[in-house]
Amino acid sequence: MNFIYLFLVYLAFLSSNVITADKSIVVESLDSEYQKKLLKKVGEVLPELASYPFYTYPNNGHELVMERFPNEKVLLFGYGSLMNKESASRSMGPDALNSMYPAIAFGVKRMFNYKAKKTEHWGENQDIKEKAMLNVVQTLNMSSIANGVVVEVDLEDFTRLVQRETGYDLVPVLIGAWKNIEEQDPDVEIRVAYTFAAAHELRDHIDYTSTEFYPVRGYLHAVQDATKAYGDVFATMWNATTFLADGTTSINDWDEQTFDGILCTGKR
Repeated sequence: MNFIYLFLVYLAFLSSNVITADKSIVVESLDSEYQKKLLKKVGEVLPELASYPFYTYPNNGHELVMERFPNEKVLLFGYGSLMNKESASRSMGPDALNSMYPAIAFGVKRMFNYKAKKTEHWGENQDIKEKAMLNVVQTLNMSSIANGVVVEVDLEDFTRLVQRETGYDLVPVLIGAWKNIEEQDPDVEIRVAYTFAAAHELRDHIDYTSTEFYPVRGYLHAVQDATKAYGDVFATMWNATTFLADGTTSINDWDEQTFDGILCTGKR
């Protein structure tokens, strides 16, 4: 499965040399030549990415990837609630929290298309269509990016996080440190990390994704607040690379006071 996916990614990579992130300030500020060099570095690591296993929920055998990382600490890319240190602290220890740094992942698209069962703790007076939480979809385009954080987790924290992320597969992605990319560092290191991605397929006879629901606003605001810790440019980029379940409407373009006129939904 991963070989076929990475082969298609490589073919797509050959025809792509400009980063796409809609109206992200950080992308507009990057020199076009640097973007090409950055994506070339990403392409050079694709063969390594292809050697890492994909896991499907419930991610049995996930502990085997520990041996692929130095000191048996897995690099994990978080793009939603894991960016909020208070939320992350419920599933990882202080060493992992202290290792957290902002990063960019390549070949992914962030969307609010994961259907959550319990959302009451994210605020009162929620709309009946307010049930979507974050997910990432792997794309065939390495120039499709999303920003988030990377943490180094040991086996205990890793297992706890795997158990926490119900319905999400465990997939490898390529990441680069935000600081180096923002500074247009030609020597930025592109590394393999794992992240959680819910596929639009049945897992244990359940489809955990849906195109019928809108973001849980309390959850959205908590993550947006977390992005501000890394500066205005980072926060702006997060909004520009985060989409509703239709995959085209960015959070910037959503009037969160209403729940009409965007998604095709029969839920009222």
